[in-house]
Amino acid sequence: MNKLSPTIEHLSAFKVMSVMQRARELEHQGHKVIHMEVGEPDFSSAEPIIEAAKASLDRGLTQY
Repeated sequence: MNKLSPTIEHLSAFKVMSVMQRARELEHQGHKVIHMEVGEPDFSSAEPIIEAAKASLDRGLTQY
C-alpha cells in the first residue's frame, strides 16, 4: 500500500471542489442547479478576447 506524503495533510481542497459538493447537496435537497463550476465551453473565445491575449503576449506579459 502506498502512503501519501505528510505534506498533503496540510493542503486544502481546490475551491471548485467545495462549490461542486455544495451544488450536489442542493440538488439532493431538490433545488435545480445549473453547474458552472468546471468545464470548457463549446464555443470559441470572442475575437476581442483573442486579440487582447495576442497583444499581451506581444508585450511579454506571460506570467501568471
